[in-house]
Amino acid sequence: MSVLEQILSIKNPIELHQSLVRYITDHPNEKEHILRVMDKTAHHLTFWEENLGEPFETNPNKWTDIYFRNLQIQLVNNFSKEKFLHTLDVASYLDQHQSQFLSESENERIKLYGNTMGIIMVAGVAVFIVAVILIVFYFKNKYV
Repeated sequence: MSVLEQILSIKNPIELHQSLVRYITDHPNEKEHILRVMDKTAHHLTFWEENLGEPFETNPNKWTDIYFRNLQIQLVNNFSKEKFLHTLDVASYLDQHQSQFLSESENERIKLYGNTMGIIMVAGVAVFIVAVILIVFYFKNKYV
């Protein structure tokens, strides 16, 4: 039994949806395989929901990692077949064009996350505190 077949055998719908979304993320180029296994294994399952929400972005040039993450969230919240197929298309496209999206975002030239942002914030606060202390000492000694 393949991993995908094991996922499709999960009885809890929420866990099933989350596992399928994770599987898409881990295997973005397996669209045909995913659809074939789902047709073969899940034909008796009725886990598709009615598509709710915003229309999909059809321009692949606007498909970014952020758009893909938002799609994943929407898919878990509303597991429609249309959204699932669109998520597969976006995952496959991003996997094939990943090098373009590493640092070429028009809105964010430099991304600072995690430890880097923490170090910058701590250093900024430390510089501010030292500056305030120096100003206080300057004015205190000037008028004494």
